[in-house]
Amino acid sequence: MHELRPVYCKYIPHWDEMEEGVLYISHEFEIANHLCACGCRGQTVTPFGANGWTLTDNEGKITLRPSIGNFMGESPYHTHYYVTENKIEWL
Repeated sequence: MHELRPVYCKYIPHWDEMEEGVLYISHEFEIANHLCACGCRGQTVTPFGANGWTLTDNEGKITLRPSIGNFMGESPYHTHYYVTENKIEWL
């Protein structure tokens, strides 16, 4: 996967109803969620606001900081990437 498409919603869908390649964003609950970019279908929850990631929307281009790591018990990690202006930047 190389890109995420942002979708704004009040409630994040249940993980088994989520689409790959979609970044679900709820400003009301200060959370973004997507299926892992590696294709494993792991849910990747990124709370934003005072205690979490920063989410920046530049005319529909979303950037999340810091990086996203899906560790799934593997060493050093299963997958690791940044989301910059909707693009996946693999580390």
